[in-house]
Order: sequence, then C-alpha cells, then structure tokens
Amino acid sequence: MHRVTTVILSVICVALLGVATNVATGALPDRWSPYLWLAWPLLILLVLALVVVEILRAREPEQITAAGAARRVLLERVRRYWVTSVLERSLHEEARIELGIAATADDRRHPWALETSNRDGFTGTLDHQTAMSTLFDRLDRAVVILGAPGAGKTTTLLELARDLLDRAEADPDAPIPVVLNLSSWATHRRPLSRWLAEQLGERYGIPSAQATAWVDTDEILPLLDGLDEVADEHRDACAAAIADFHARQPLTAIAVCCRQVEYGRLNRPLPVYGTVSIRPLDRAQVERYVARPELVGLRDALTADPGLWQLADSPLLLSIMALAYLDSHDEWIAAAAPLGGTGRERLFARYVDTMLRRRPHRRYPPEMTRSYLASLARELSHREQTLFVLDMIDESWSPRYRRLHRASRIAPAAVVACLALVFPPIGWWFSGWPGLVAAVGVVALIPTLALVSSVYDNLLNLSIATGRDRSRETYGWFVGSLINLLLVFVDERAGVVGIGTLAVAVGALGTGLDADGPTLAMGIAYGAGFLVAALVTFAACGSAQVALFFRPATLRADRHELPSPLLRQRLGFVLPGLVPLGVAAGVLAGTIVAVPADATRGARFGAVLGTGAMLVVLVVVALGPMAEQLLVRRRLARQEVLPYPLLPFLTHAVQCLFLRQVGDGYIFVHRELLDHFAAGVPDGNDSDRAGAHPGVPATSAEGTTG
Repeated sequence: MHRVTTVILSVICVALLGVATNVATGALPDRWSPYLWLAWPLLILLVLALVVVEILRAREPEQITAAGAARRVLLERVRRYWVTSVLERSLHEEARIELGIAATADDRRHPWALETSNRDGFTGTLDHQTAMSTLFDRLDRAVVILGAPGAGKTTTLLELARDLLDRAEADPDAPIPVVLNLSSWATHRRPLSRWLAEQLGERYGIPSAQATAWVDTDEILPLLDGLDEVADEHRDACAAAIADFHARQPLTAIAVCCRQVEYGRLNRPLPVYGTVSIRPLDRAQVERYVARPELVGLRDALTADPGLWQLADSPLLLSIMALAYLDSHDEWIAAAAPLGGTGRERLFARYVDTMLRRRPHRRYPPEMTRSYLASLARELSHREQTLFVLDMIDESWSPRYRRLHRASRIAPAAVVACLALVFPPIGWWFSGWPGLVAAVGVVALIPTLALVSSVYDNLLNLSIATGRDRSRETYGWFVGSLINLLLVFVDERAGVVGIGTLAVAVGALGTGLDADGPTLAMGIAYGAGFLVAALVTFAACGSAQVALFFRPATLRADRHELPSPLLRQRLGFVLPGLVPLGVAAGVLAGTIVAVPADATRGARFGAVLGTGAMLVVLVVVALGPMAEQLLVRRRLARQEVLPYPLLPFLTHAVQCLFLRQVGDGYIFVHRELLDHFAAGVPDGNDSDRAGAHPGVPATSAEGTTG
C-alpha cells in the first residue's frame, strides 16, 4: 500500500511539474504576465517534492533488502549455534563417532518414543519415525515438551528447530525459529515480548528495532528451553509471562521444554494446545543399543555392576555410559580410582575421568581441569544461569572475595596515578600555574566520580523493579548529559559537595598563583570555570553509565577475551562523544575565565579543562573498569579459580565433551553435568559474596562492567 501511494504521488508531481514548466516559460495569456514569476517558486517546490518521493521509492527496496538480509543472518546463526554446534554434536552423536558406529538413515531421528495429548482429549504414542515438526503442526503449533532429566527434551526441541529452519529457508513467509533458554528471564523478569526482543539482540546480534518489529508481527517462532531451570521462586511468574504473551499473540507458534516434575508443580499449566511427553527407554531398546560390537566396554561394565541398568533408561545417561566405558573391562578397572556416592555420581565421575584421560592437554592437568569446571559450574548455579559469557566474571568468583575486592581498587588507583604523572605537567605547560592547579583538580575528580554514582545505581534498581524495556534504543549519552545535568543537584548532593570543594580549591590556588597577582574576580572565575566543567563531566559520566545499561549488548564475532565484549562496547560507545564533551566543557570554562581576564588566558584554561573532561569520562566509564577486569582475571588465575587466558581452556572443555559453544557463550552438555561439577567442590565463598553487588540481583551477568 505504501509503495502504491508513493507511485501515485510521483505521477502527480510529474504532471504538476510539466504544468509549472509551461507556466514559467510563458505559455499563458499576456494578461497573466505580471504573475508568471510565481511559477518559479512553485517549480522549485515541485522539484523538491519529486526528489523526496523518489528517495522514498528508492529507500523502500533497501529496507526490504535489509530486513531480508537480517532474516538470513538470524536463520544462519540459529542453525550454526544450535543445530551444528549442539544437536549435531550431541552426546549421542559424539558417542557414535568416538566408538566408530556407522551412521544410519535414522540418525536424524530421536531414538525414543513420544506420547502426545491435546485439549481435545486425543492421546497417542508415536515412535521415532515421526518427525517432530509433523507432530508440532498436528498440535496446532503450540506445545510443551516434557520428560525426565536426560530424557531428550532439548534434543527433541532442536530437532524441531532443524525442521523449522529448513521450512523457513525455503519459504520467506514462514516464521523464524529461535532457540532461547528461559533461565535468563529471571534476571529482570520483563514481559516475554520484551525479553524475546532483548535476547535476539544479545544472543543473535539483531538490532533492537528489527527484533521488536519481528516479535510484534509474529515473525519469530520462540523455541524456549529450560522452564525448569528458572529459579523456583520465579518459575510460576515465567509461566504466567509465557501465558500472557500467548494470549496477546495467539497466532505466534511456540514450544516450551520443561522437566515433568517441575511442570507439574506450576500453579497453572501453560495454555497450549498439546503436550509431548518423552517416554523412558525400555529394556529392549537399551539391549539393542548395548549389543553393538563397538560397546564391549559398556557390556563389561553392565556385567560388573548390574545397578547401571537402572540408569540406562535415559538417552543422556546411556550415551554417557558408552563414552565412560570406552575401554575394555580390564582396562577401565585398572585405570579406575575408588569412587563413592550414588550410581549416577559414580557414572559422571567415570565419564569425566575417561574423557580427560583420552583427550589430555599439557597446560590443563585433569585435577586442574576439574577445579576450573567446578568454579564455572558453581557460579552458574549461584546465578541460576546455564549460559556462560565472559562478562559474568568479576571479583565475587574468588573464594577470598573481600581480599580481592580490596585488591581490585588498585586498578583505578593505578590509572589515577598514571594520569597524575602526565596531565598536571601538560596543564602547567599550556596554561601556567592555574592550568597546573586545574589539572590536579581534574585528577582528584576521578575518584570522586568513581565513588559517588547514586544516580546510576538508583536508575539501575528502578529499571529492575519496574521492568524497563532494555531492548529499545535510548538517547545518546552526550545529549542525555544535558538532561542528566538537571538531576545532578537533586540526586547527587554528595558529588556536588565534592566537586564544589575542588572548585573552591582551584579558585583559591589558581588566584594565588596567577601571574597578575591575586584578585577576587579571578578567583571566582577560576573556581566557577572548574565547577561548570566538572558538573558537565559528572553529568556525562552518569548519562553514559545509564545509557550503557539500557543499551543491548552487541554480538561480536571476534574471539578476544580482554577486555570483555561489554567493556569493548563501552569503549566504542564513549569515544565518539568525547570531542563534543571536551569542546562543551572547555568553551564554558574558558568563557567564564575570559570575562575578568582575556580571551587568550580563557582559551588556554578552557583547553586544559576540556581535555581533562574527556580524560575523566574515558577513565571512569571505560579504562578504569578495563584495568580492574585485567587485575581481577590475573588474581583469579593466581588463585587457580579460572585460568588466564580462558578461551583456550574453554576450547579444551568443548573438545572433552564437557561444554558446548553457543554463539559467544558456552553451556554444559547437560544440566546434570553442570550439577555434577557444581557439587564436586565445596562452595566456600557464598558468605563472602553476600551483599557483594548491592542493588543488583545475583543473576546479573554484567560482571565488572558496571
């Protein structure tokens, strides 16, 4: 419709343009000659209107092309993150490859039976030959997938995602299937539509405007894994958010995975058309699997420990058994260490031992690998998350948190010390003694701004409490600084007192050291100039912090771990606004000083303060946190909590089939393996971490970037 309207306007403009041209060239009666000059402004207006219409016509295909390109990018990333990296490298597939089991035509099918029921009262059992996408369509494209731990819920969901991706790539009008884990919903507990848009940006790198438009127009098909992984106190609220979303957008297809027991504990079931329950493997299925000639080690283990048969009804545990007992009976008995605990705990311990023995790494001995993975699993459990990203790492990971917290203050102090060695001599060289005093005041301003940040903290807490939409674009931080400047005197009284004290000191010392001798007018000018520049800088710091909190993280394809992705985003965000900020602060301060003095002295003093404003914002917002992160990571490595660098170790863990890479994050191959590692090492720092991040929930993944 918009395109038709644009074409009609273009035709009308062309017709009027012809008429106006004839009028302008005199093709009218002679008595109209005195008024022919009016045709020229009309001609100009029509030409401008035609240009605008043509620009609109040209932009429309570009917008369609951009949306199509974003669609292709999202489809490719969903397939690469979840189908290629997770489904096709599942433990079932890895066991088959490791054992040398030949692939069959049924390898794209799940090996378990599905039991279905819907609101019409129909129930039935379907074998592994039935495609999940066919069942999804039959159940009106709104289902819940239920099963026991390790039964194959996520695998079933990803098989559905694979079939729906094939469909979406062949049909441009088909919705885009997107796999998301619900554990992150509990971090801020927003309406599901907002959470979906935010996750599209954070996990898949889709611009927020495009993501919001797709969600609102039913072009996203959410495949939500891990409802059972949402914290107990928030699970009912998460189910209610899903139900509200489905009620507002009933045409949006949706699938949700949850463990059977946790789903039964919900206050009310999800209002979907049907449920798909995964049945445990029966003895005949297990015996057919174990009878393969490649599984001699597993058969020996089952003979030696018949209790293992009780665990074999889970596809996950059956695959883990196959990998844990890769070696023959005599070999694994000789290599085995005495193990206690339940049968499940012994099985996971054997699996970890076998994979570390078969895929050793000279930099990461087995005990060290177990310790690092235990730290990672412990923190994920503490934050009630399943996806690990580098920005989660902060000083609270240390078992000696308070010592590390004190030590981490060395980083900003070191940055201030370096600046103190460089900037005051520059100020003295450029503006004499007043410039030196102003530069010292700028250096003293950094700890004042770093320690006093109640505006940012208050807005952060307010956004968490009220569910502010972080997925939407917000103001740029330089423009927001002008708005934030009005709030400084209201919410930043402590900061204003500190800045005012510095301003009085600058005014007094600058006057006493001024080449023309001390005068009251010059003292007031120096102090007022510093005060105005400092307040502008203060407002800019607060505005940048708030804008960065509401801005979605940018997905990055690079593999650099320091600085972390969010800190690199901070640096890229703040750099373009530094020059306007410096000019604004310098002009204001220089103008105030120039009134009782002269323009040259005012310009020099303003240049010092303008440069100082840029340095302060750069240090407080980006460089300080970067230095702190580097120090924290080094300390954690010395305490053997996490290795540094971390990415090579994560790659080793992926090769050992402990982790899977999903986009820019990592997940354990299964929640039960995460729980096994989390329980393997006592968590001795919970008490130290209490109150580590006041006002921020434990599930926050912002790390040291705040």
